[in-house]
Amino acid sequence: MGHKPVQNGISTCTWRYLGRFVTIGVYAAVALFLWYTLVPTRSKERGAITLKSDSRDSNNDLEVSPAPVHTKNVVIYAATQFFGHPITTERFLATCPDVQNYCRITQDESEFDNSDAVLFHNADYRGTNEKYKKLENQRKPGVPYILWSLESPSNDNFRPESHMINWTMTYRTDADVWAPYGTMVKRKTPIDFDLNALWDSKKKSATWLASNCFTQNRRFDLIKKMIDKGFEIDIWGNCGKQAPQCSGVDNQESPCVLDLIKPYKFYLSIENSNCKDYVTEKFWKALNDRMTIPIVLARKYYKDLGVPDSSYIAIDDFGTFDEFMTHIKKVNSDKATYLSYHEWRKDWKVIIGSGFSGWCTLCNKLQDKEYILKHPKSYKDVAWWHSFEMCNNQIASKYL
Repeated sequence: MGHKPVQNGISTCTWRYLGRFVTIGVYAAVALFLWYTLVPTRSKERGAITLKSDSRDSNNDLEVSPAPVHTKNVVIYAATQFFGHPITTERFLATCPDVQNYCRITQDESEFDNSDAVLFHNADYRGTNEKYKKLENQRKPGVPYILWSLESPSNDNFRPESHMINWTMTYRTDADVWAPYGTMVKRKTPIDFDLNALWDSKKKSATWLASNCFTQNRRFDLIKKMIDKGFEIDIWGNCGKQAPQCSGVDNQESPCVLDLIKPYKFYLSIENSNCKDYVTEKFWKALNDRMTIPIVLARKYYKDLGVPDSSYIAIDDFGTFDEFMTHIKKVNSDKATYLSYHEWRKDWKVIIGSGFSGWCTLCNKLQDKEYILKHPKSYKDVAWWHSFEMCNNQIASKYL
């Protein structure tokens, strides 16, 4: 009679409204479920990629990026030794203990078939024997063959054959795996540094430790000319005299070498060859714990690595050798000028790599097997890559 039917005391209209509310409630519940389960996961994924850890070094000044997410265990087969010595996990991954949880180095030939990479140290590479022929003939896709070297092209040619090598691991910034002797990073916040105490600790002028006296770039001739011009330089090692408190100066990590050099104002950090990115631990340690001003041959090689200009003296900044000598004698005697070369210590920090840090990078790079398979490469002429137009050993000639 104008009224809608009633079911159990509830009208059909009311049932329809209740049905709509139930449907909306179900959709809302599903939406909330998806929000609380999927969105946090995506946020974590983004954070793992883009956020930086709050971890700091002992000086509380550096922001450190988090380690890559561990996805697989990695085995690196070292097919050579390192200057005749074994290549071991304990020695070569010592600077990155966390990486050792999923990465190890082996020289056991029985593990070759299951390795994720095969590495050769160039100075120990012997490509003509049966072992290396087997390695070349039995290689697998996605297992890069890596050539490692700490030497400049002037001192060591690359030996492997065409397309034998997939990746290079060297001090060069354009290597597939960068293995620098050292680097410098900007501090997150400046630190206080007692420059006056540094000046008070410097009792001697300049020093040089060396075992290779006669090099293509004629660095020893330059150093002898500095002495002839009246600049006091103490020379230790094969090119000079036996250090009084050290049995030898070949081990740059020895505490007695640090004690020997620290009282000097300058260190002769002229490399044995002038080649792209070839800046060894002698320069980085001269800056770091030895607290000296390095004297180098050419500014370009250090500027290319991002080293602050005011942290070292480059001979090729000067038009003549006499101009250079006038300047270093002034720096040697004038406190304010000398300390101006140490102001960088408040804003920058030296990181020592010693050429071994590349191993840590290599372990992380080998995590992504899919990327390696999708981006194959090899060197048609790895010797050419290493040496072509990379060195200029004639820079000193202008001053001799």
